[in-house]
Amino acid sequence: MSVRVRFAPSPTGSLHLGNALSAVANRTYADDHGGVLVLRIDDTDPARTVEGGEEAILEDLAWLGLRFDEGPVRQSARAALYEDAVERVLAAAATRDPDGSVRLDGTTLARADGSATYQLASVVDDLELGITNLIRGSDHRANEDIQRRIAVALGGSLPEVTHHGLLLGEDGTKLSKRHGHASIADLRGEGIPARAVRAYLEELGLPAHDVHLDVPRLRRL
Repeated sequence: MSVRVRFAPSPTGSLHLGNALSAVANRTYADDHGGVLVLRIDDTDPARTVEGGEEAILEDLAWLGLRFDEGPVRQSARAALYEDAVERVLAAAATRDPDGSVRLDGTTLARADGSATYQLASVVDDLELGITNLIRGSDHRANEDIQRRIAVALGGSLPEVTHHGLLLGEDGTKLSKRHGHASIADLRGEGIPARAVRAYLEELGLPAHDVHLDVPRLRRL
């Protein structure tokens, strides 16, 4: 089976540097294995969708020289797939609450209005798009068990999963806007060239543990 990986950001604006690490790792894995990288936009949650957010992501990927082979695939255009999946998980293992929402082992898969949550939509797309390997940050580790159960309820199995360490600020907490240097837009605004950012992320590879962002190293590159 040929390798198929995906990068699946939410359209919340410029790429967080930790997400960019995942994007580079997926591109590298696809290239090393003669595979395909799919860009998926996870926009099932309107509250997390920022106007111009997808455009900002595409601009950041282009700036970094990160090409994708398929996509962007937008979850907002795939409601019919999720509706079908809801019926399948209901037949297999899930239950419908009095308010109309659908749950599996306490996790909401579909809201009362019928719209799919991240957990269901992500698994449906990974199966339907033929993704073979999931390469993502360790903050997603908590999702793995329920996503495996969703995949089984849908008659499939979750792709092979690799979780990499997160980028941390100087204080040892997950990198965020309050630290500065947190997004590709931040680094671009500081005049750090794209080749240096890309080289730094490629150098990190797939860190087994969380790593502190090394801004001096970025500047030297």
